[in-house]
Amino acid sequence: MPQDNSFDRLSKNWLLPFVVLSALYWLWFGLVVGVTEIEIGFYIFICIIYFLSRGTRKLFLSFSPMFIYLLGYSSLRLLHNSDSGAIHNQDLYDTELSLFGFHFGGEHIIPCEYFAEHHNMFLDAITGTFYVSWMPFPVIFGLILFFTGKRKLVFNFWLAFLFANILGFIGYILFPAAPPWYYLQYGAEIMHHAPPSAAGFIRFDELIGFPLYENMYSKGTNTFGAMPSMHAAFPTVLVYYSIKYKNKALSLLFIISMLSIWFGAIYSNHHYILDVIVGICCAIIGILLTETMVNRTFVPNWYKRTLIYIETN
Repeated sequence: MPQDNSFDRLSKNWLLPFVVLSALYWLWFGLVVGVTEIEIGFYIFICIIYFLSRGTRKLFLSFSPMFIYLLGYSSLRLLHNSDSGAIHNQDLYDTELSLFGFHFGGEHIIPCEYFAEHHNMFLDAITGTFYVSWMPFPVIFGLILFFTGKRKLVFNFWLAFLFANILGFIGYILFPAAPPWYYLQYGAEIMHHAPPSAAGFIRFDELIGFPLYENMYSKGTNTFGAMPSMHAAFPTVLVYYSIKYKNKALSLLFIISMLSIWFGAIYSNHHYILDVIVGICCAIIGILLTETMVNRTFVPNWYKRTLIYIETN
């Protein structure tokens, strides 16, 4: 990896890894997952920022953990198209009921059941507004860090984000779980090819007069990926690194967003409280792995070389 100020767009040190990774990319999606316009557009975008200039190449490396996450997320289509593995549904509901259930109207119910019947326009607006910020806010924050020269911080931020998501992906594979909206709609029956649903966020779509969440969830990759809630994990990582950035305004905004997303996940019937708790734990572990194992105790060569390159003027 070059460490000087020159920019050799097609140098062997950069071109060879790109060719190898490109081949693996197309083999994986072409032969295993399937290729859509999303994979084609993503590859074109990566080509542009990788080869355009030295600055965009630094941006590519700084955001590379996020790009790896996106590839993993797209690959979750394999889980949706597979009938293998026992899907946790009734047992999750029963556990939620035993831990967080309460009596209301003569019945023993969970919070999701309560919110399915008791909601209002204000909460619909707040939760719907912030829930969709799960990716825009991290990307905006990452760009702020990059262009203010906080290159190590942005790389660590995305690294923690990736570690948390790897734990999430493992959870989806080992513990496929139905979301509460599924249980409330279908009961204990398992329908492997049931489509994703906007659930309670359909009310936000009606509020703004545009099928934002309906369109988003119609392109979902995995109906039975409720445990853990990565929507709960993303803002947790974001808040931690915004506090490290020492920007009070951003930190306050992200804390409000985090709390709204945590509540919105349950309010919208997309996640049980259990899902949210485990998602937060994934975020904490991801942060700890980055801050202790990579940053201080165990510093692999690829990490040091990446920081040298992205921090060089």
